[in-house]
Amino acid sequence: MANLADEYGTDVEIYVKALTTTIHADTPTGAPGQLLDLLDQLGLKRREIRTAGPVYTWHVVPEDLAPGEQKHL
Repeated sequence: MANLADEYGTDVEIYVKALTTTIHADTPTGAPGQLLDLLDQLGLKRREIRTAGPVYTWHVVPEDLAPGEQKHL
């Protein structure tokens, strides 16, 4: 599973997932809870996959918003 924030060494990488209209916000592995909480407060939805190894966490813009609202968020 690719994590662009890890790859580019940034706090948050926001991008449109390839071949979809889903807007993702990747945070680095082990990002502080304060950063994840801030993205939650901004209206992004936290997603998570737990594995036997790492826990993968990312945020997405809610798909039920109108396209203009998604871009604004």
